Amino acid sequence: MRLFGVQAVNPAALYAPPRPAQGPPETWWDRFDPEYPMARQSQEWTCSICAATWVLQATGINPDATREQVAYDLGYPTCVNPAVGLADTNCMVDLFESYGLDATREWVNWDRALEICAQTTGVLNSTRWYHFVAIRGVRNGNLWVANSAPGYQGIWDEVTPAQFQAWAGSWQTVWLAH
Repeated sequence: MRLFGVQAVNPAALYAPPRPAQGPPETWWDRFDPEYPMARQSQEWTCSICAATWVLQATGINPDATREQVAYDLGYPTCVNPAVGLADTNCMVDLFESYGLDATREWVNWDRALEICAQTTGVLNSTRWYHFVAIRGVRNGNLWVANSAPGYQGIWDEVTPAQFQAWAGSWQTVWLAH
């Protein structure tokens, strides 16, 4: 609107608070808390459920995730059950993808595991160690993990190169892209 040949200013605009600059949208990586606590598993076959639940909670993807719900979301009793634990890591990929995440399943050697753990989160397991843990990161040159059965087979919250080598050729991960 023009008033006497001058563009009129809406007086409300003079009193409106400035709008904050819009930055890129927040992602799960921005909320990821590698220090998020891992509760102990209550049944020996639930390590994959515990690891997946931890990832969903520690990233803020689903901070209210329960292990019971994650068991069903993973595919209880077809994909995960008391007889075998997690029957197929593709079920883990499907779980993460159901949240709109880009998840990759990959067999890894030590160097690749170290690279992945330094860059993202997800789950790590060995088919000979027969246990799943969540990825926190890298610490002291080791794989830093959230372990729902601390001390199982001598592994607490870090997987050392020697421990990794003890089950060489059997390690795989499902990791999240960010």
